[in-house]
Amino acid sequence: MSCQCTKNELFDKRPDQPCIYCAHKHIAAARALYDLETGYRSLNKSDAIGQLILAAWHYDKEHHDLALKCRECWLKIEKLENCRDRLAELQATAWRLITDQPQEKHHV
Repeated sequence: MSCQCTKNELFDKRPDQPCIYCAHKHIAAARALYDLETGYRSLNKSDAIGQLILAAWHYDKEHHDLALKCRECWLKIEKLENCRDRLAELQATAWRLITDQPQEKHHV
């Protein structure tokens, strides 16, 4: 199933296709879901993990180190360990990767 970050007739990202923009959106969503409830409501926890898995798929081929950081975060969430700081760091790193890219037409 496509991650549906960018859905149009010309361009449709597969979830395993490298894309730093899609990965950042997934990490931002995971962090928002994680921060939504302190008590890890089951639905939020599962959704945050799913978002991190999608981000890892987008990173795996070209930024494997970031894919592993996504995995580290989702495993912490599964174990109900605090990963608030790790998610913030991961999101900041993902954003720097985007802002360090030469200006090009990308998908929002």
